[in-house]
Amino acid sequence: MPAPVEPSARDSLPERIYRQVHELVANGKLDPATKLTETQLATMLGVSRTPLREALTRLRYEGLISSGGGAAVAALTRKDLEDIMELRLLIEPYLARRAAELATAESVEALGAVVARERKSLGHGATMLKNFIMANHEFRILLTELADNRKLAEAASRHDSQIHALRRATLERKTNREIVVKSHEALVQACADHDADRAEQLQRELLLQARIATLALTTRLSASRPTSRPACRSDSPGRQPSTRSVAGPGSSIQDEVSEAKSAGAGGSPE
Repeated sequence: MPAPVEPSARDSLPERIYRQVHELVANGKLDPATKLTETQLATMLGVSRTPLREALTRLRYEGLISSGGGAAVAALTRKDLEDIMELRLLIEPYLARRAAELATAESVEALGAVVARERKSLGHGATMLKNFIMANHEFRILLTELADNRKLAEAASRHDSQIHALRRATLERKTNREIVVKSHEALVQACADHDADRAEQLQRELLLQARIATLALTTRLSASRPTSRPACRSDSPGRQPSTRSVAGPGSSIQDEVSEAKSAGAGGSPE
């Protein structure tokens, strides 16, 4: 059971609920297999339904929560994942370039402090992983905010939020976290030096590695399961569930992560 949303003088209640749901997804306590109503999630978080609905509206817009009502985490197909990674490669290197161009001493210090938290979270265990994922999420937010382009930042955030479950799975391996930390440390230095070319290159290289690792993970998880299974959901209430290929474009990637890990499959790519 997650801790109730605590009061804060800095953030509004819907903002705190929004962050709490992000954390629940990041640490694996909410995934597409978790089917909750708004009332159940409100009880879980210890909040009323009115501010929760405001937070859920934002989360649905970002694609983290299913748009079909309730409070279920949205499921991704492999095609969705490929499209998201392609879009991130178009947007995020440019945001890193802009961040390096606009960086101030204060913003570089803030980025460096978050990377220091990432490095402190390289140990083994669930707490270390959770701390790393949250620090990693904060780094990406700070970097996109520094780029000072609200529309691009919103697009990056919306699609980035959709791959929390897969990011958690790939970051379970310490060597993958070490790669991220080294890249982020170099990116902070590029921002400090106002080296826009270097910042753009670093972000593109990291995203290319992330795409390879993520797609490799989905391939491994698909291969670890039977070649076909009943669909998780039919196209309409009156239609009987069909059988489909797990590796095909219609299968739910997050379901594969959750179910294959439960069955003992490896959670991180090589």
